[in-house]
Amino acid sequence: MKYYKSTLVFVLSLCVIAVAQDYAWPVKVGKVVSSNFGDPRPRRFHAGLDIATKGASGHEVVAVDTGYVERIRVSSDGYGRVLYQKLSDGRTAVYAHLDSFTELLDEIVRVEQNRRQSFEMEKFFRPNEMVVNKGDLLGYSGDSGGAFGPHLHFELRDTLNQPINPFISGFGLDDRHRPKPQRIAVIPLGADARINGNTLPQVFPIRRISTAVYEFPDTIHVLGAVGMALSAVDEITGFSIKYNITGISLSVDDSERFRLEFDRYNLTKNHLMEMTYDNSLRRLNDGDFTRLFITDDGTKSDFVKGEGTGRLLLSPGYHSVALRLFDHVGNVSRIQGTFYYAPSVRIKTEIISETKSSLTVAVSPDGNPFAITDFVCYAFNNKGYLERKIEATSRKLEGRNLIVELPRKPTEERVLQFIGINRLGGVSEPFHLSYGNDIADHLTIPFELSLAHLENSVVLEVAARGYFDQTANLTLKGEGERNVPLLQRRPGVFQSDPLPPEALRNGESAVLTISGAATRETRFGLLTKVADGGTNETAVSTDGECTLLATPTTFYDTTSFWIETVKKPVEVENGRFASSVYQLQPFDRALQNTAKVSIKLKKSETADKKGIFFYDRREGWTFLPTEFSIVDRILSAPLYSLEAVAVIEDTIPPHIHQFIPGPNSSYNSESLTQIVGKVEDELAGVSGQEAIEIDLNGERLLFEYHPIEKEVRYRFDGVLESGAYKLTVAATDQTGNRSERVINFKVN
Repeated sequence: MKYYKSTLVFVLSLCVIAVAQDYAWPVKVGKVVSSNFGDPRPRRFHAGLDIATKGASGHEVVAVDTGYVERIRVSSDGYGRVLYQKLSDGRTAVYAHLDSFTELLDEIVRVEQNRRQSFEMEKFFRPNEMVVNKGDLLGYSGDSGGAFGPHLHFELRDTLNQPINPFISGFGLDDRHRPKPQRIAVIPLGADARINGNTLPQVFPIRRISTAVYEFPDTIHVLGAVGMALSAVDEITGFSIKYNITGISLSVDDSERFRLEFDRYNLTKNHLMEMTYDNSLRRLNDGDFTRLFITDDGTKSDFVKGEGTGRLLLSPGYHSVALRLFDHVGNVSRIQGTFYYAPSVRIKTEIISETKSSLTVAVSPDGNPFAITDFVCYAFNNKGYLERKIEATSRKLEGRNLIVELPRKPTEERVLQFIGINRLGGVSEPFHLSYGNDIADHLTIPFELSLAHLENSVVLEVAARGYFDQTANLTLKGEGERNVPLLQRRPGVFQSDPLPPEALRNGESAVLTISGAATRETRFGLLTKVADGGTNETAVSTDGECTLLATPTTFYDTTSFWIETVKKPVEVENGRFASSVYQLQPFDRALQNTAKVSIKLKKSETADKKGIFFYDRREGWTFLPTEFSIVDRILSAPLYSLEAVAVIEDTIPPHIHQFIPGPNSSYNSESLTQIVGKVEDELAGVSGQEAIEIDLNGERLLFEYHPIEKEVRYRFDGVLESGAYKLTVAATDQTGNRSERVINFKVN
């Protein structure tokens, strides 16, 4: 009897859940979702669904289930007008970017705004105050807050206020499409890691071999600890929109090593978006790749399930790799391939014969007993630029050597880069062969130094335009000296093996030595610091005018950081550089918390109308909240990513225009229902409604300022009486420039 009771309770609880998940669709305009749960946004995940409203506001938004209105909030940014409904199953539904609420709720908003004398307001309700039934009207869709166009942002949250995926919680759509994988990336996770002989992350295309199965382009040769990342999208039947997939699992030799499911997450972990989607690949313009591994210290988002870390340190030999992708209704795609774990391979090449139309080259293993069975050859010009891939006209195996015949014309006066593949699948480091190409003059040609910061390691790179047959070496100087051999990875580009970040602690300079018949030394300023989570560390630019402060929580793990002076910055429009432009490095590393940049004013400059700006590739030069120390004459600003920064002077005030009512115009009282107009600033920007003042006949108005549209909106509560009116609009940008406009109009 006791067993029967517990079973009955369990069955009843499932029924309650099933009934509770029989939700109504939240907007009466059709089921078109433009963005789904878990999509990457700046330092956050997308917490719900964006439901399209045919590009228009004013569609009815209804309660998805019985419950009560728990709170409403109105602001000019974020979710704008948003309503939180507590549902009968204990969950919370969130309806955001509304144009308006119901008449009753709108009246409550007006009362609260007038009481607070603020457009922004928030009000909570008790469970018995605002009871609603499933399908009841809650408001109308819009584009309030930080919305890019009209739509309804809809969320479902659990009893712990954690956003949960609506697609798998009662709001799924009919879908017969499988997820579409696009590319995979293999990422080195240690100083000794290699991928196909390379020290840097490698991105690979994938091949589709059946409806649901894809495969690697070839066996991937790895050494040391590596991780994987995946670029993939999901499509839903009837729509051309690309969506985020619901989950991924990674298995090696039929053993699950990592699993990720976009089901729910804690809002306090929003910043882990940059550790879920690979920040480095994104910043290097490779696209959005979902990481299939966690950090070395175990930092991970709530989407990571199980005990697997995804950090693959394999045993020597071949390993089968499988990725399983699934969407919200269970459609599955699979990627399969092979990793070959072995030490790196080296080759050498030699021209053994030539004719008028061809040359024959022997590709041989160098220090490795396994025969070379395949190769790739690329032709570079005398400036080090890749021109084309060279295909062999014939090939044959002689002992351990691969003899290949190449067409002569595309190889003449070129540097040929050979990459060999042995019979076990091992991929070699590159080997260069100059065929009639001039060797660059290492004594006169300029070199540039750059650094690539990987997971737990740093690669130094020295580059010039040309091909060199000399050996190259770097000497790092600081607290001590460290000799770093360089390998010419492609013509004119020398790279070091990965170094631990600690190798750059308190760095002062790097000296490049190229040795041939004559030896040349070139010194580079390299003022590097290392943040290891222990104490604050400050990097200084070579001119001493810019500093970058990293606290113990700025980076996720041990990171070397530094400042470079930009020689040819992107020009600033409608402003003036008041300092040099500095690139904060490494620009592609994700920050756990803020860093602080400070720039000292030149003696000839004042702080008036100036601030620190960073360069955004889409928005251009963008203002950072800046503080000024009068004593030290230093401007400082926090930032969540390492960017190009500078002090910029902005002397142009905001532009107030396109207002309705217009100047010297007349309106019927019924036709003038709102004030709307643009308040824009070309450079520093207007921080929000607190930087704008609007008076009508001397009375302050509580208005909305749309941060995306740069638009002021104010709705009249009733009809204006007949008479003359004076509308005054004033705005101040973030560097202190102020403008004011007076608009006189009449109401008949």
